[in-house]
Amino acid sequence: MPDIVLIARGSLDPRHAEDVDALTDAVRDRVRAGRAVGACYLDHLPPGPVELAADLTRRAVAVPLILAPGRQAQADVPSAVAALSAGGSDVRLAPTLGPDERLLDACAELLAAAGVQPDPETAVVLFAPGASGGMGVTGVAGTIERATQQEWGAWDVAAVQGEHSLENVVGRLNRGFERVVAVSFLIGAGVLRDQMAARCEGLGVQMVPGTLARTSALADLVVARATG
Repeated sequence: MPDIVLIARGSLDPRHAEDVDALTDAVRDRVRAGRAVGACYLDHLPPGPVELAADLTRRAVAVPLILAPGRQAQADVPSAVAALSAGGSDVRLAPTLGPDERLLDACAELLAAAGVQPDPETAVVLFAPGASGGMGVTGVAGTIERATQQEWGAWDVAAVQGEHSLENVVGRLNRGFERVVAVSFLIGAGVLRDQMAARCEGLGVQMVPGTLARTSALADLVVARATG
């Protein structure tokens, strides 16, 4: 009977669920004894919010695995919380994971795991889903502006399309730095991440392996949202 619920987007790609499961386990390992952690999905995968509602404790907190405010955070997630509450539980909705500088810590963790060390001649691109003017991309850009990435070259965000497309951002960074590497700014693996990797490869840019769900920094952030 979980009292911490992670709300994930869901995907037909089984790798996405594997990453969410790994994150759920990592959060479970971090919370105090007696607290239970579960996950539900907005689409594609069971359990949905309605299915999980019957298993909740009297009080629970829902943490949306969403990296920036947007349509899903404003509409889909509140609907999911209402469904979770339908079984009689008092469900509190925690803020989205971003914007938050700890997401940059998660990206740095993936870079370190790939053997990419801080270097003033290395620029880092966070490849985010969505268009250049979307809340997700602008939120990441704002987080980068507020953070200090010591010993690195520039950090920037690239969008799937628009003015801040990967091609435009990499082209600009290539003019100022010896090396450009990319991190997929996604919770879990799937077709979209595969497409991102292919675009990076086409530009001669290394996209480091791994997803944010597999980092300690993201698990710590989820716990902070759940207990804050």
